[in-house]
Amino acid sequence: MSTPSHFISCDWGTSNFRLRLVDTGSLQVLSDVKTDMGIKKRFQEFKAQHRLEQDHFFASYLKEQIDKLDFAKDQDTIVLASGMLSSSIGMIELPYATMPITFTGAELKSESIQLDEKLKMILVSGVRTDADVMRGEEVQAVGISDQLGQHSRGILILPGTHSKHIYFADRRFEGFTTYMTGELFEILSKNSILATSLHPTEWDSSFQEVFLEGAKKGIANHQMASLFSIRANSLIHNRSEFQNYYFLSGLLIGAELADLKERSETVYLAATGANNELYKLALESFLPKKRLVCFESEILENALLNGQRKILETYA
Repeated sequence: MSTPSHFISCDWGTSNFRLRLVDTGSLQVLSDVKTDMGIKKRFQEFKAQHRLEQDHFFASYLKEQIDKLDFAKDQDTIVLASGMLSSSIGMIELPYATMPITFTGAELKSESIQLDEKLKMILVSGVRTDADVMRGEEVQAVGISDQLGQHSRGILILPGTHSKHIYFADRRFEGFTTYMTGELFEILSKNSILATSLHPTEWDSSFQEVFLEGAKKGIANHQMASLFSIRANSLIHNRSEFQNYYFLSGLLIGAELADLKERSETVYLAATGANNELYKLALESFLPKKRLVCFESEILENALLNGQRKILETYA
């Protein structure tokens, strides 16, 4: 088939749902829909009913939301979906592709599904190694690969609930490691004995010193011995709940990054929002400048759409 002038990007994550009607050439978003109906919530609703099969239950919600997009419904349209929709708690479980994969993403497994007479969905798998799996970030990596093309090898960091460190060489992604940094932060800050000593607040530079204090302890692999000091510092030294919040953040981010001390590759950071600032601070605290490249936030913001477009082009 020829590459269409537009496509619908489906980004259906564990906690949120997003559709975007995208101009294929410019990647301009022409119309979009966002909801909090994540894969996990939709799967729970599926288990609570007995009328529809799993694939039809997910497809029904998808088509309801597509109807809210502003485009000509009488034209043939392709929906490009990646991430958790191809998992066991999604629409249809697809087997993982196996690393390594090239920067084009051509090795990713996919399935074409006709949603109705005019709507066809291309559902894309995740990837695995012998020790790890991911669904979704590999498409972001494919989208970012244009920024990596001039570098022979390195490590791409995609921070998040389950941060990914993706290793590449010679225009191939060769492996990756998952770090549960964001999820651990959520658990410790809300459900542990430390919760009463922590309070979330917006990041600003006044927290830089305490964040770096935590990051340096994490980088030195002292995180287990430092966790309870959060409560002690609150009780003994009157450290504020806001300072403790960013000390914990630094401690966990530092622990995630600690292995990079023993590696020689250049590190490429692709993050948005506060994560961009926090990871950059932590990395700059121990990596020489020549080993660190920090992309602008817009690179990651467009990564999924660019990666999905690349995959779409393999069908042309």
